Amino acid sequence: MKILFVAPWIPASVRPRSLVILEMLAAEHDVRFLALTHDDDEVRLAEKLPVQDRTLVTNSFAGSMLRSARALGTGVSLQTGYASPKALTDALRQQLDEFQPDVVHLNVFRTVHLVEACGDTPVIVDLDEFRSEYYDQLASHGPNLAWRTLGRVEAGRMRAREDELVRKGVPLMLSAPSLPGQERPNTYLVRSPCDFSVQRQQGPIAPTVLFVGRLSYEANVNGLMWFVRECWQGIRDAVPDARLRIVGTDPPKSVQALVGNGIELHANAPAVEPYYADAAVAIAPIFRGTGVQLKLIQAMSAGVPSVTTSMVADRAGVQDGVHVSVADDSAGWIAKVAALLSAPEAAERMAANGREWVVQHHSSAAVRRQLQAAYASLSSRAGVDAS
Repeated sequence: MKILFVAPWIPASVRPRSLVILEMLAAEHDVRFLALTHDDDEVRLAEKLPVQDRTLVTNSFAGSMLRSARALGTGVSLQTGYASPKALTDALRQQLDEFQPDVVHLNVFRTVHLVEACGDTPVIVDLDEFRSEYYDQLASHGPNLAWRTLGRVEAGRMRAREDELVRKGVPLMLSAPSLPGQERPNTYLVRSPCDFSVQRQQGPIAPTVLFVGRLSYEANVNGLMWFVRECWQGIRDAVPDARLRIVGTDPPKSVQALVGNGIELHANAPAVEPYYADAAVAIAPIFRGTGVQLKLIQAMSAGVPSVTTSMVADRAGVQDGVHVSVADDSAGWIAKVAALLSAPEAAERMAANGREWVVQHHSSAAVRRQLQAAYASLSSRAGVDAS
């Protein structure tokens, strides 16, 4: 099959879902790659991708900001405005003419403005999640007026486009199973692959609590700041030698200021796997967001006992006390983290259950089967359209 893979960024380790799915498709199909870049570093990243043919379109910061501002007056989502230079559409049409792909794979919501430009060529969208839900959450519970205003502006626009894609019957790949009663047609579960081959430290592990995540993402920063403010001292009181290791990209000043009192920061690390090897507990204190939190899946895949919120656990489909430990208030978080640090045998049993669950649902073999099922829908739809 000939596939044109279109992305608003360069898939890399900081965007592992995009990267691994591209690798899976390129291993079995003839794949061409079309994407936006901001700088020379991203151009160099693109050269490492497992494709022979790459078309890169410059998306300057100033231009993307201007298009987002213009989108305010058109009713279009700011996300798609940001990633919609005319040169990208022109490059897409040129690839359609020259390559004549069997399918166009559009990566995340920022590329859905290209659906109509694909004409009669079948399209599949790796939507990852119905992102409008996150902006609904921002609108009501954002950390400040600016975030709440963004949520109010963006939620309705994004939802309108998501609903339009569903009505048009565009196949949509989602990384998380739909919650009961929220199932939608034309959607296919393709979880984010995770195959961590982390060698866990042998013998006793120091009481290290690990947080991994993009620190340019508001929900990550909000959850981490809450954990440090409301829970960390209580955990230190219960386990005096506990330390918190924060590993993330582009930490804001608020996160940088957390260092001290047993807290250390490792910014822009080239790889996160080594930090799981000697972690006693991993945390995902996320209260806003949609889809599956990959930080939780990574920790479970690495065999690290994990604590998260009920929202995150429900989205992933894991059970409290079986695969992970769940808490939603500061008292619960302090108790759950301290218990895992203090009872390593029980923690290891839960971690083993979690790792087995990840192998069943998020391993490359499992996700490859899910991806194949999603792509199989294209041929079945072609038969329906032809009739």
